[in-house]
Amino acid sequence: MFSYDFTLTSGDKNVGTVYLPSEDIMNIPVIIYCHGWGGSRKLWTPTEKLCERAIKENIALVTFDFYGGGDTGGEYTQMTYKRWQENLCDILTWIINQPFSDGERIGCYAFSSGSTAALRLAAEDNRIKFLISVGTCISSHIFMRTGGPAKWLADNMQLLLSGGTFKDFGMEFLVDAVSNAPIYKVHQTKCPTLFLQGTADNPYRCADAKMAYDIMKQNNLQATHIELKGGTHELDNMGEEAINNVFNWLTPIL
Repeated sequence: MFSYDFTLTSGDKNVGTVYLPSEDIMNIPVIIYCHGWGGSRKLWTPTEKLCERAIKENIALVTFDFYGGGDTGGEYTQMTYKRWQENLCDILTWIINQPFSDGERIGCYAFSSGSTAALRLAAEDNRIKFLISVGTCISSHIFMRTGGPAKWLADNMQLLLSGGTFKDFGMEFLVDAVSNAPIYKVHQTKCPTLFLQGTADNPYRCADAKMAYDIMKQNNLQATHIELKGGTHELDNMGEEAINNVFNWLTPIL
């Protein structure tokens, strides 16, 4: 395996890492890993297994730090999902222009809040050819156990209108999170999409994955929904079973 780091020269100057089967390989499929809230591009248990299998299957893996995360840096108080979507778009554009990539076989493995950015972009950008969503976030259910964006927005409107913040979130983040949630756009997603969900995840995530799948199927789109019994939010307790499901689904598509 050959790997190297890169930094974009535009936008938020996102920092990323490329993992390739060999240094001089060209024109192969690419999986972009979209990390979740508070995460980074660094490989950890689920993505280590994802990377190992991708390399074995002659597929490149590209990981990157969204704004506010890892080496890209930035303040989470200035982060919005729109900004994360733009970050992913910038990464996608960069990959398409690299000799190792096949521009017709680039997709995403998106985890948790990373799925929000990926699903939003996939509904608007047909350059994404497949999408694997784990711990899916399509609604404003994020932080739902402590209220969530919709309730925070409604309950703190006067404070937010005066320029204040609630739990470090300002008006821009909350309005974007609620009004542009992927639940309103997922019916436009044209690429094949896998919703891989652990049943031991919180009920909001389980509901989001099923809703996203149902919406796509009702619109005659290519969607698959797989629940792994006892799987956590991260699916880090499912080992090879989770990765086998990913590649059993992905291989025919590629």
